[in-house]
Amino acid sequence: MIDSHILSFVHQTSRSVRLALEAAIRGGEVLLRFWQGLSSNRVGEKNRGDLVTQADIESENAIVNFLQKETPEWSVIAEEGTERAVSDMIWFVDPLDGTTNFVQRFPIFAISIGLARRLPNNSHDLLAGAVWNPISGEVFWGAKGEGSYCGLERLRVSTKERLADAVIGTGFPRAPEELPRYLREFAELYPHCRAIRRPGAASLDLCWTAQGIYDAFWEHCLAPWDIAAGSLIVMEAGGICSDFRGDARYLKSGNILAASPVLHQQILMILRPLQSDKH
Repeated sequence: MIDSHILSFVHQTSRSVRLALEAAIRGGEVLLRFWQGLSSNRVGEKNRGDLVTQADIESENAIVNFLQKETPEWSVIAEEGTERAVSDMIWFVDPLDGTTNFVQRFPIFAISIGLARRLPNNSHDLLAGAVWNPISGEVFWGAKGEGSYCGLERLRVSTKERLADAVIGTGFPRAPEELPRYLREFAELYPHCRAIRRPGAASLDLCWTAQGIYDAFWEHCLAPWDIAAGSLIVMEAGGICSDFRGDARYLKSGNILAASPVLHQQILMILRPLQSDKH
């Protein structure tokens, strides 16, 4: 359970953050009931390498039921199939980010809930988000214009200025057609940085970038529910999020680069040329 002092502090902020966190708690309670006790007959595969469990489904149900009760006038789009479109205010819900880790009992997974407003140009204005790792107890949250936090600690992105000193987070793309491009990016970036890490939960990768544990993060083909909350948390910590060409519509493409302003520019100079048609 999340510390009562954190909950009290969050309740003093915007209603949307409070709702996101309360919804995440409901999903996390479901995941903890399943943790290390998931039977093989409750694990399925949506696509190659893309698992779904009974824990994902029941967590999503708990979260969506709460959000629909509290904000019936808002839309909800969730990973395991919930899609309720009633307005341009949208909850993006990942009830279990890191399902493969969860199944393997690798304790890196989270619930991620982000709120965005769809704009007339079909881009999104991110408003609030919460990410909770129920195993570590860490809760990350933020709201537009109000900063982002890990528990009660205000977050700030890395202050490093040299890419050579940077530790970068990443994720391996599932889509076979994306792998060659990704491997070219990896080969170009790796010699320029200190290290690259891949734990397997993008929502937490983004939060660790906001926290300065990572100096940057990039990944291909993520869904909006993977990155809506985390990218808001990065930006409220002083970071920049874009796609690999520098465009802000990464929620649509799913290709995201998150970093401090200084390192974002340096990494973008490496990634951008690799996005041309000839590659």
